[in-house]
Amino acid sequence: MSQYVLLRIQAIQEELEALKKTVIHQLEGSRNKTQIKGLWKDVLVTDEDLESAEKAVFRDVIQWED
Repeated sequence: MSQYVLLRIQAIQEELEALKKTVIHQLEGSRNKTQIKGLWKDVLVTDEDLESAEKAVFRDVIQWED
C-alpha cells in the first residue's frame, strides 16, 4: 500500500511539473510579437484589408452592416 502511495505521489509531482512548464510557456509566449519575415516583410496591410479579412473569416457568425 505505501509503495503505491509513493508511486502515485511521484506521478502527481511529474504531472504538476509538466503543467507548470506548459503554463509558463503559454505566459511567456503571449508576450512575444510575431515577426513577419521573408515573403511578407514588405507587404503593407491596411485597416480595410483587416476588415475585409475579418468579414471573410466570420461571415457565417456575424451579420455585417455595410
